[in-house]
Amino acid sequence: MQQNRRDFLKWSSLFGGLALTPVQLSSNLLKTSPMIIKWAGCNVNCGTKYPIKVHTQDGIIKYVSTDNEGKDEFDTRQARACVRGRSSRYKVYNANRLKRPLKRVGKRGEGKFMPISWE
Repeated sequence: MQQNRRDFLKWSSLFGGLALTPVQLSSNLLKTSPMIIKWAGCNVNCGTKYPIKVHTQDGIIKYVSTDNEGKDEFDTRQARACVRGRSSRYKVYNANRLKRPLKRVGKRGEGKFMPISWE
C-alpha cells in the first residue's frame, strides 16, 4: 500500500482533532453557569394564573415547568399550569414577536409599518 503526503495529512488531522475533542468538551462544561429557577405566574388567557417555574441559564429561558411540590391527594390538589402555560417560553423567543412599537403608515390592511420610539 502506497501512502502519499495528502493522505497522511488527512489522517493525521483527523486523529489530532479527535484527541483534542475531550479536552475542549470538558473545558466547555466547566464554564457553564448554574441554572436559576424563579417562580412566575401563568399569563395565558384562561385567567387561572397558575404558578410556573422558569428555569434560566445566562439570562435565557431554558424550559418552563409546573408545580410538582406538595401533596397531590384527593382533597388537596397541586396548581399545575396547562400546556399553553408551560409553552410560554416560545412566546418570548418567537421570531414574529414585536420588539418595539410600530406605527401604521399605509392604509388599513396593507401591512406597512414604521418603527417609532416608546415615547
